Amino acid sequence: MTALAKIQLLKEQMPKEYQSISHFVEHAMQSIDTLVEEHRKYTAAQALYGDKIVGSEERLYRETVLDVREQLLLTLEKTVEDLLHKGDKHWNKHFKDGVE
Repeated sequence: MTALAKIQLLKEQMPKEYQSISHFVEHAMQSIDTLVEEHRKYTAAQALYGDKIVGSEERLYRETVLDVREQLLLTLEKTVEDLLHKGDKHWNKHFKDGVE
């Protein structure tokens, strides 16, 4: 499942008044995608110019970006779970300070 499809699925589970949270995550993902594309173009320009591209650094960059995207989705999932269990005294909250 793609990230945007997962965000949409989580959005549908949220109460209407909290769905703007999913818009923030969508926008953050788009910003990350834009940043990755700019980095790709910059790296390509450096390579054309003759600069040596260090593969291990590029791999670390991509892994870090993937980790950030994964954490955004995970945080959204936890937020939705806390919203859906709001008022349930037996639910152990992911965010002790609440989701409001």
